[in-house]
Amino acid sequence: MPDGLGVSPYEILNYDATLTLQDGRGIRARYKRTQRIRFLQDHVAGLLDHVWGDGVVLTYYHNGGGTLEDSFRDEGRHHLVIGMKRAMRRGEALTFDVEREAMVEFTKDEEWLETSIDHPVQHMVQTIVFPVERPCLRATFETEGRKITLPIRKTREGKTSVRFETPKARAMTPYTVRWLW
Repeated sequence: MPDGLGVSPYEILNYDATLTLQDGRGIRARYKRTQRIRFLQDHVAGLLDHVWGDGVVLTYYHNGGGTLEDSFRDEGRHHLVIGMKRAMRRGEALTFDVEREAMVEFTKDEEWLETSIDHPVQHMVQTIVFPVERPCLRATFETEGRKITLPIRKTREGKTSVRFETPKARAMTPYTVRWLW
């Protein structure tokens, strides 16, 4: 990292993610997110993405911010090294999409999704979409000792969804949605 390990190379201006459970058994899941980041250092040429969970956590991966250059595992998490097309300068912004698919990750009646980001986040939105044949029955949002019941919405297609929105999400803080379906 150009300015050292203790300084974040960028901040996340907007993080908008959706997990879509594609079947009622929880066998197939698709994650999509759009991020807008602003660089806080010069010469940043790579990004790290982190993935963890049960099942096969990566069956497909695409990152519009660059190409997957390397990956490694540490303490049960997969770390993906994304090489950017060019080095970015302090003050520049970049918007990119990330998409990944997983299998056999959400097969229990009670499940959860944890989002933890290692950079400051100005605005974060997380949505989970459930299939018609297995709707969400109850969901809570948990962070820093707080637990909030989330409203369950119904889409035009008959699917259910839950969503949370957090301004000024703190770095290295878990934001967890737990649900019964």
